[in-house]
Amino acid sequence: MNKKSIPVVYIVTKLELGGAQKVCLSLFKALQSAGCSAHLISGKNGPLVSQVSNHENVFLLPSMQREISLKSLWNEAKNFFILVKTLRALKRKNARLIVHTHSTKAGLLGRWAAWIAGIKNRIHTVHGFGFHEHQSWFAWIPVYCLELITSIITTHFICVSAHDAKTGVRLFPRFEKKHSIIRAGVDAQTFYTPATSLSGAFSKQPFVFGTISCFKPQKNLFDLLQAFKMVYQADARARLEIIGDGIQRQKIEAWIASHNLKNVITLHGWQHSVAPITKEWQAFALSSLWEGLPCAIIEARLQHLPIASYDTGGISEVVIDRKNGFLVTQGDWITLAARMQALMKDPELYKKMQSFPDNLADFESTHMIKEHINLYKHLLQ
Repeated sequence: MNKKSIPVVYIVTKLELGGAQKVCLSLFKALQSAGCSAHLISGKNGPLVSQVSNHENVFLLPSMQREISLKSLWNEAKNFFILVKTLRALKRKNARLIVHTHSTKAGLLGRWAAWIAGIKNRIHTVHGFGFHEHQSWFAWIPVYCLELITSIITTHFICVSAHDAKTGVRLFPRFEKKHSIIRAGVDAQTFYTPATSLSGAFSKQPFVFGTISCFKPQKNLFDLLQAFKMVYQADARARLEIIGDGIQRQKIEAWIASHNLKNVITLHGWQHSVAPITKEWQAFALSSLWEGLPCAIIEARLQHLPIASYDTGGISEVVIDRKNGFLVTQGDWITLAARMQALMKDPELYKKMQSFPDNLADFESTHMIKEHINLYKHLLQ
């Protein structure tokens, strides 16, 4: 089977600068370049929309939005029927169509729309499940039940981390027999820094901690801000830079202002090219409460940045505690601050973590694309 006989439609809720969106867009572009019949369905908003808005194989639906509420039920119903109609039209052009969904909401709507449209192969990539331990039972149960029912009509699951794969095997029937682990791939050439060209952080002033994050509750940025404040009070060399944006921006700006940290914390907003900024950082910090396995962690290690992070999702599959970074219990921002301080104070420790020989071959975008194409071929055969 050649690549041109692989017809895939990707569905994602919003083209923002998140890991799920980057993976989805990377796959769409790669299959297009390989001559496959690839299509993309998404909402019309997001900083990545400009990259695909004029593409004839892209459907941007105004009714497709991430937010869910009782007031938006009519909009959700309209969006679902538009999805079914769009998929039926694509299936008429190619009966072997594969639907591949990314992110929780798009995954639920997209798989059911594909099932109603009579599409045989329905794949979903798990970038962290929509239910998690930080939810109340009132929120956890309905999300889990929706995922449980939808798992029955799912042909195949792709997990970006072994952590999510274990969760799926434990909580969903037949998950073990119909899942693969395919790492979220990044553009290694853009971020890779040869170990021979590393410069010590201690030759530079100031010492910059950085992170890449949406400004939303799951990213838990206020813990990182609290930790950084403690670090800065102990060592005035410390700086914090954050690439990202989102619904909590005003609250974050107000917190920074109220703690007189405007001169030492920089909010870069969303950036289409982050490497020129991250290459000026000395360490990477993360305080997320739930994740799959964030691409930003991979990008940071390709640049040999030591990591100080909460032990969340699949992060421990890349960050080895006290080898190439520190893993901290979620919510313990005081210990997170202590680990950040250790990176600043101990040149030998920093150099050891900086030069740790990571094995990141499975996280390269070329490997990810190859693994997806092999899976598509297997399902079609």
